[in-house]
Amino acid sequence: MTYPDRRGTILTVSGNVEDAVARHAEAVATVRAFAQRSGALRVVLLVDGGEGSAIMLDCAGGVLELTDSGQAVTIPAATPVPAAPRPLPALRPSPPTAIAIDPETGALEAPLGAVANLGRAVLGLARAFGGRSVATADFATRDPELPITIAAREGEPLVLAAGDRRFVLPDVVR
Repeated sequence: MTYPDRRGTILTVSGNVEDAVARHAEAVATVRAFAQRSGALRVVLLVDGGEGSAIMLDCAGGVLELTDSGQAVTIPAATPVPAAPRPLPALRPSPPTAIAIDPETGALEAPLGAVANLGRAVLGLARAFGGRSVATADFATRDPELPITIAAREGEPLVLAAGDRRFVLPDVVR
């Protein structure tokens, strides 16, 4: 599945890539590491900055769009980052052919523990930044047009989305 180009929907600040990477290096490194190690098609992280502020990192295909205070900067995949990623839980991705979902019925086919592992990993990404940070990740399934999305925030139920449907994952996932 391809994702639409969202550039232009938010004011893009050109020439500030180096500044954005310097200010948010650890978050950029962590989202990139998660995307690479998890096999996610897309990763979005909203980092709670306190007092109602947040930064958003949206990574798909190696390109990362960072939005801070309403200003967006596109960080190319080859841009070096001067920080190590924060610790993440074990990431053991399943091949896309191992996961299938019927969004109408909610019937999910996957190896035992595969979805729970993905849910724990996405929650681990949100936990790595604390506060009310939220993480989502899109994972491929047997149907290339129907990825699953897992959303997580500390203290809230994990949600799996497919198509237009949303399903709360059982607490055993935590």
